[in-house]
Amino acid sequence: MEKGGGRILTTAERRAREKAQRRREILDAARQEFFERGFHRPTMDDLAARAQVSKGTVYLYFESKEEILAHLLLEGLQLLLEGLKAGQQEAAILSPADRLRAVAMAYFRFFQEQPSYFRLIMAFDRGRFEESISSSLYKRVLNCSLKGLGLLSEIIEKGKEEGDFDVEDSWQAAGSVWAAINGVLVLMGHPLRQRLLRSDLDTMFQATLDLVIRGLDNSKGEGQT
Repeated sequence: MEKGGGRILTTAERRAREKAQRRREILDAARQEFFERGFHRPTMDDLAARAQVSKGTVYLYFESKEEILAHLLLEGLQLLLEGLKAGQQEAAILSPADRLRAVAMAYFRFFQEQPSYFRLIMAFDRGRFEESISSSLYKRVLNCSLKGLGLLSEIIEKGKEEGDFDVEDSWQAAGSVWAAINGVLVLMGHPLRQRLLRSDLDTMFQATLDLVIRGLDNSKGEGQT
């Protein structure tokens, strides 16, 4: 037996800890492999070699390459959600429009700081995982993905209640906001597109965000009969 947290671990507890550690090591190795070589090229043999274990050992913990990617995707989504929540909290005393802007800018920072996780999220959004992983794991990923959209929806609903936003369906409006800011990141992520559109990513993102927020603004209808 060995000590853990000030007490002696049982054999079962020690084995569970060792399994959790080995699983983490495989995920860490897989992250390095996928982020360096892309999501399609690495095989289970490659992941096993990177983790310095046999392929059979990898299969003891994960059923497929897609399952490993799904767990890495959950990591990325959690990082994104933490950033979005932090952005919202920093702007908590500001207007709904400014809170919305703060959350959008948090997403922009995630795009800049975590490009590999962003690409993985885009792969999930294109539906590449649904038929390749278990339904329970897919639901976990989907629910985590929807939390960011829910955060936007809450801000828009609050703005609607305070009379700042003029929308009928806050969830649908949140989806439109998400589609707009996500779309400009994907579109402008390539230097060639920036040259074609004669704009840089930061300028285009800010312009898109301004346009979206103006579209929600209730003041545009004030004074009309």
